Amino acid sequence: MIDYDPLMEVRTALATSTNTTGVLGSTAGGAEIQKVIDENIVDSFNRDTDFARMVKRKPLDQLAYIWDLRVDQGLSKAAFYTEGAAGTPDPAQTVQLNAIAKSLRSDYEVTGLMAATSFLSALEDEAKEAITAINLAEEKAMICGTDTSAYGLANSYQGLLQLMGSYQTFGSTTTVHGIARASGKTYLDVQIVSCGASLIATGAPALTDLKSGITKSNKAGGKGHKRIFLMSEERADQIDSLLTSNQRFIAPSLEIEGGLTVNTYQGIPIIRSRFMDKNGITWDDSDYTATHADQAFYLLDMDNIEFRVVSGVDKVHTPIIGEGEASSGIRADVRGGYFKTYGVLVMKRFDTQVLFYNATDV
Repeated sequence: MIDYDPLMEVRTALATSTNTTGVLGSTAGGAEIQKVIDENIVDSFNRDTDFARMVKRKPLDQLAYIWDLRVDQGLSKAAFYTEGAAGTPDPAQTVQLNAIAKSLRSDYEVTGLMAATSFLSALEDEAKEAITAINLAEEKAMICGTDTSAYGLANSYQGLLQLMGSYQTFGSTTTVHGIARASGKTYLDVQIVSCGASLIATGAPALTDLKSGITKSNKAGGKGHKRIFLMSEERADQIDSLLTSNQRFIAPSLEIEGGLTVNTYQGIPIIRSRFMDKNGITWDDSDYTATHADQAFYLLDMDNIEFRVVSGVDKVHTPIIGEGEASSGIRADVRGGYFKTYGVLVMKRFDTQVLFYNATDV
């Protein structure tokens, strides 16, 4: 507790000539006023993540995650035969996909003087800021990937904006997990739903669009899987209005991971992320356009979306004391450190995912 001299308080109240400029926080006059700063910093930023918390984190003990995707079941391996007839083997076919791990890092430091004199632990505050920064960077990369015109980050892993595509419909030739989308490679295409009156028209999403997306995912094999709708805050407000007007809420207070309470449609949670409002995709039968506007949203099969972490290095903290210029060999009077994550976002299967496109901007 700070002790105030009663005499000084009286002089301040009387606004004497020696104290007329004694404004808290000023550099002039008012020597009698002791300046006290609230230790809590008021934050003006949204620190919350929405999508990243939904993604399962699994271990990886090498630089790349490699897996086989079955693309041909060999349907004629089972058939009815006449007595004594021979069977014909029809082995399944697979392709091998891969995803290279990336290093994500967030640094912080404070001077020794600041750490020694601050009311608030400056070092602790900067460390908290750094861990928040790496969480937000991860969320942006998972959703927008390398697209820096959206919220993406250079050199990051592929995000939903790159992974959610189709060659058969849009002609997208994006290379996903080591294989380029092309004719005949339907196993790399997601299901699609146009929010317009036709496949090439734009329009406001309707509940029939959401139903269509769920049905497409079900028929592809997503029924019974853990699924979510992922959309912008504004799009979710629009969908909520549709649900309310039609009294179609099924579990309006569903609580999911992290104590987050969300609305649902047909039992599927509607997850909001402010980083979805630039994942716009339109198609007019000739041009596929990433519009960087709020013109797309997703139905995601989360049983087939993972984040693979290399050797347990996930938000691992490395402290640093006395860094400086390596060439000079001089140590600065600073303390700090960094947090790092080695890993990669993986979409193991595409056909149970659904892209809603051609939605009018909100």
